[in-house]
Amino acid sequence: MLRTLSLCALILLSTVLHAQHPVIQSVLDAASIDSMLHFVNELSGEQPVDLGSGPVTITSRHTNNPGNALAQAYLQQKLVQFGYTPEVQTFSATGKNILVTKTGTEFPDEIVIFCAHYDAMPAGILAAPAADDDGSGVAAVLELARLIRDIPFRYTIVFALWDEEEQGKVGSEFYAGVMAANDALIRGVVNMDAIAYDGNGDTKARIHTRPIANSNAIADTVFAVRADYGIELDLLLTNPGATYSDHASFWTEGYGAILVIEEFGADGNPYYHTPNDRVQYFDVPYYEKLAKLSMATLAALAIPAEGAQAIEGPAPGAAFDLYAYPNPSSEDAQAWLRTELPGRYRVVLHDAMGRSVAVLHEGDLGQGKHAFILPLLAEAPGAYVLNVQGPQGLRRSMRLVRTP
Repeated sequence: MLRTLSLCALILLSTVLHAQHPVIQSVLDAASIDSMLHFVNELSGEQPVDLGSGPVTITSRHTNNPGNALAQAYLQQKLVQFGYTPEVQTFSATGKNILVTKTGTEFPDEIVIFCAHYDAMPAGILAAPAADDDGSGVAAVLELARLIRDIPFRYTIVFALWDEEEQGKVGSEFYAGVMAANDALIRGVVNMDAIAYDGNGDTKARIHTRPIANSNAIADTVFAVRADYGIELDLLLTNPGATYSDHASFWTEGYGAILVIEEFGADGNPYYHTPNDRVQYFDVPYYEKLAKLSMATLAALAIPAEGAQAIEGPAPGAAFDLYAYPNPSSEDAQAWLRTELPGRYRVVLHDAMGRSVAVLHEGDLGQGKHAFILPLLAEAPGAYVLNVQGPQGLRRSMRLVRTP
């Protein structure tokens, strides 16, 4: 049976948004790189997780490794904490897709999919942290799910975390096949697979599309979103796109889909599919931008509902964001201060008693992102506070933990 979308949906599919939407902008403003890095660290074994029976470490997410089941449990736990009821779609003895459905207010039967794969390489007894491939994409899915839990969208959103992508897109092929067999109406798929490595710092990323269904229109939306929300990335379009990731499972079934990925060819991650695919090799600002580009694209396709409220945040033109990584840390960490208002800033690290430990900056800062080393290694384990004072009475604080 031929799958068709409603006339209204077809009209909307042919329209690329060319203006900022305040709800989408508020989501981007609220998206936390610190949060995403925390998710990746837990998924990749840099930090232990507690799944209910004490701390465990996910050293591998390969389909034949016990860590794969730990990752499944971890992802379900996170989604439940965010307020969802995840569905586990079993497609083999070990393979399990993890799905969450957020029903649309106007077109509940037409869905957009935001997805990444959580399984990993290499196989065997080696560690498979897979921080970039594809812990980076999984963390972006989790972060958007966390942020928009209470924001209504016109179209239904499915947050999908695929298993056994590394064995040939097995999980996503199963899901796409079931959806096609049931004549499901899929408005579009945004698939992320490795979005955190930029070895040469050129900010290049690739969007893969093919002339299948509305895939090219989705790709156009990515470029429009980049312009509308001022996301500074050098995007490269590949058409016809590669078929090595989960988006291609939807192409096979005649659905529109794209792949968002780092410049995997000319600047590929040298740690790909090795035990060294770790967070320490991320380009953190690049990761933040590519994750936000993907989030905004999904939100533009799903369309915030009439009357949806923006996430509350600092007033435009006077905001500044503060985050740190890693936190907690047993060694020196790094803090980032992003300012929109140029002026004089004072950045000071205090201990739990309020005593000054280190003055990291005192002086003028321009608009943009500024990095500071947090000298925690020389300090005793315990709680610390990073305090920032800016112009016009702006203040921000962040709690830090120095672990033994």
